[in-house]
Amino acid sequence: MAKDTLRLDKAVCHNFDLTRSVAVKLIRQGLCEVEGEVVTDPSLKIASNAAISLDGCQMSADEGFKKQIYMLNKPDGYVCADRDNNNPVVINIFSDIPKFTKMHCVGRLDIDTTGLLLVTDDGDLNHQITSPKYLVTKTYLATTKDKISEKDIALFAKGLKHPEEKSRYKEALLEIVSDNVALVTVTEGRFHEVKRLFECVDNEVIELKRLYIGSLCLDETLSEGDYRPLEDGEIEKLFEPYKAYSDAFLKK
Repeated sequence: MAKDTLRLDKAVCHNFDLTRSVAVKLIRQGLCEVEGEVVTDPSLKIASNAAISLDGCQMSADEGFKKQIYMLNKPDGYVCADRDNNNPVVINIFSDIPKFTKMHCVGRLDIDTTGLLLVTDDGDLNHQITSPKYLVTKTYLATTKDKISEKDIALFAKGLKHPEEKSRYKEALLEIVSDNVALVTVTEGRFHEVKRLFECVDNEVIELKRLYIGSLCLDETLSEGDYRPLEDGEIEKLFEPYKAYSDAFLKK
């Protein structure tokens, strides 16, 4: 929790991702403003909610101490690694945000998978969402090469065994939308899970988009590549199971 007051140089460090020595230098050069007034004393104690400005960028002094979590509509062609020599990485989409390099993707979507992806610097929250033991549901819209069979619903629900996997997949919910389109809800988040589930029933996913994490739905006003901060109430939704999955398995 942020304190009532903060040292100016510390606030500048956290908000603008600078070392203490650089922050002190810039403040002494008169490049920092507090509530619209130039301040040159790095050790000055300021209110935690004071507006500080550096090089025209303004934010609350305690903003840099808060955990960040963003909803992104992940575009096709981006990888969720911290770095990649051959493909653009998701984290660079956030390059206009101070300290964006300290943020990480919550789980991974394949390079050709689009849709709901969370990016945060909150390691504890990241673990709670991605760890299988918390049973956080993830729901995808899958388009397949061949027609989806009604028989597949029961097979997904039992848990399928892929020949390249040592253990069976946990129960998954398959909701058929049309001949070649279905919603798939899983809780494990294993490598290529949705794609491999369909491989188990001799089908192929040709397009995949994540729509939900828990009961939180992708904001469809976000175009691919756009993002926005998550609101507090939305964070709670991450741990509320996708309703159809809850009705099918968790209320047995």
